[in-house]
Amino acid sequence: MPCAVVPVIELKGTAKTVRIGATKTPVIVGERINPTNRKDLIMKIKAGEFEMLAGEAMKQVENGADVLDINVGVPGIDEKHAMLEALRIVQSAVEVPLWIDTSNPQVLAEALKNVKGRPGINSTTGEEKRMDVVIPLAAEYGAALVGLCIDDAGIPQTSDKRVEIARKIIDRAEKHGLDRKNIIVDCVALACSTGESGARATLDTIRVCTEELGVNTTVGLSNVSFGLPDRPVLNAAFMLLCAGQGMTCFIGNPNDPNMQAALKSSKLFWGEDKFAMGYLKYYRKRQAELEAQKK
Repeated sequence: MPCAVVPVIELKGTAKTVRIGATKTPVIVGERINPTNRKDLIMKIKAGEFEMLAGEAMKQVENGADVLDINVGVPGIDEKHAMLEALRIVQSAVEVPLWIDTSNPQVLAEALKNVKGRPGINSTTGEEKRMDVVIPLAAEYGAALVGLCIDDAGIPQTSDKRVEIARKIIDRAEKHGLDRKNIIVDCVALACSTGESGARATLDTIRVCTEELGVNTTVGLSNVSFGLPDRPVLNAAFMLLCAGQGMTCFIGNPNDPNMQAALKSSKLFWGEDKFAMGYLKYYRKRQAELEAQKK
């Protein structure tokens, strides 16, 4: 089990502060405002219809999302305009902090100028061109930085190589005055359907980043189950394994009952749910939903 204590990172929304690394139960970053594999969202963004994002945001927060990832990257659109509209609508609907998720440096810079509170940047990689752009922006605007364990050679298969990339990102960030207490390392999840060692490499990377580098860590959970049946169950199980190695936040679907149950159970077992009130509230809500489905 992890023995180091990672620093607490504070993110701020319009009226809510979230402290990553402050609890044993990881913070959930809602993934649903992202057009990847979502034809409905792609069509709305292309049409300039962003109102549905308010509903997406509120539903995720209602189901337990602590932070929301905002990605509007659709080919052929004015992404800068789309990002600013998304930020405006989402921040008028919910109070939680945001992660700005874009590969476009100009969009990122404009978003950082307009977002309220203290966001996270999702993400830089260990690629030289990416670090040269994103890390100075994170330092300039005081944003938390997500560092993805990918470099110019691609996604490493081994934990050792991923940790090497994490060190490089941290070193570069510190040279720009961005302390490691403001860095979250994304340890990268690969599909188990394509190789049996992918998940283990992620778990080992989380452990080393926690114990040796002393940084907060995250993972995009859904990749691990790609191509396999019953994906929500696999995602929830993997989340708990990652948390056991020290992961402090993750990108996932808060609307999934399996994920909700795993998080509520985790809080209960770690003693972070006084008198089991959170778990009981979730249980009653879930039972009511199941009853409604029968009618």
